[in-house]
Order: sequence, then structure tokens, then C-alpha cells
Amino acid sequence: MTDELTPTARTILGFLASHPRSGYEIREAAKRAVSFFWGVSDGQLYPQLKLLAARNLIEAVEQSGTGPRARQVWRLTPAGHAAFLAWLREPSAPLQTRDENLVKILFAAQLDRAEALRLIEERRASFQWFHRHLEAVVPGAGWTAEERAAALPTPDFIRDYGLGFARSAIDWCDQVEAELQRSAP
Repeated sequence: MTDELTPTARTILGFLASHPRSGYEIREAAKRAVSFFWGVSDGQLYPQLKLLAARNLIEAVEQSGTGPRARQVWRLTPAGHAAFLAWLREPSAPLQTRDENLVKILFAAQLDRAEALRLIEERRASFQWFHRHLEAVVPGAGWTAEERAAALPTPDFIRDYGLGFARSAIDWCDQVEAELQRSAP
């Protein structure tokens, strides 16, 4: 059944697994937690919430306000929780990365050395920004004390992975820059 769900729908189930949330709260949690490696847009989020509700994988638990500013809070149904767990247990898709800067560096032999170095500096600056951003992230900040106590520290692990990945990318930029400067005529 989970193979019929979109990646966004699966992510929504994940964000609802810890506690009920509104669409806005899911969007904000996604921005904080997964925006650098998984996209969840408003254009996908709200239609997927309706689809998940129609499939009885989530249900409304409360609504505050009326009209276009109404806020609907959703929670997993038992079927939704089962679908979420089934997805977690499935093999993950192979890693795919789209990185325009890296493709440009591949073809940088067509540029002069200064332009190639600019591409490396652009990459370094991007990963330095990413590293600074992750340093400010507090994993599980939106969780209650009970949720935090009951959970594995996996959000911390993801943050640590991102920090290590960024540091490794910055180190790579330093090495490539040094090599390009060393090989200058």
C-alpha cells in the first residue's frame, strides 16, 4: 500500500507519527527538519493531506477558526500508522543527488583557472552557509518532553550527519583549491 503513496504523503505520515499537527505545523517541521534533503511544498502538502484523509490514513481531530484561516489538526489512524511503519521497513530508494555546481566543476576545464576557482569558492560558501544553518538547528525542538524522552535521538543523528557532510565538502573544496593553485603555470 505504501508504494501507492507519494514521497510527500509518506513524509506527512512521518510528521504525524509523533503527534497530531496542522498542515501549517507539518510544513514548518518539514522546513526545519528535512528541507535540505527532502522537499515538501504547500502545493503538494495540502492536496496530500486530503488524499490521506480520503484513504483513512489520517483523520481530523480538531479545527480552530472558520473560513480560509481555519486550522485543521490531523492525526494518524491505525491504518495510517501501519502504512507509516510499512514504509519505514521497506528498502530505501537508491541515493540520487542533483548538484549543478558539481556538474559545472566537471566541465571547468573549459574555463580559465580563476573561473574554475570561483566555482570552488561558490561551493565552499554554499556549504559554509549550510554548516552555519545546521549549527543553529535544535533537533526535536517542537517535541514535548514526553515525546523527546520516548524517542531515539535520530533527529540529532541527522543533524550530525549534515554537519559532517558540510565539513567534508568544505575540506574537499580546500583540497581542490590548493591543487588548482599548486598546478598553476
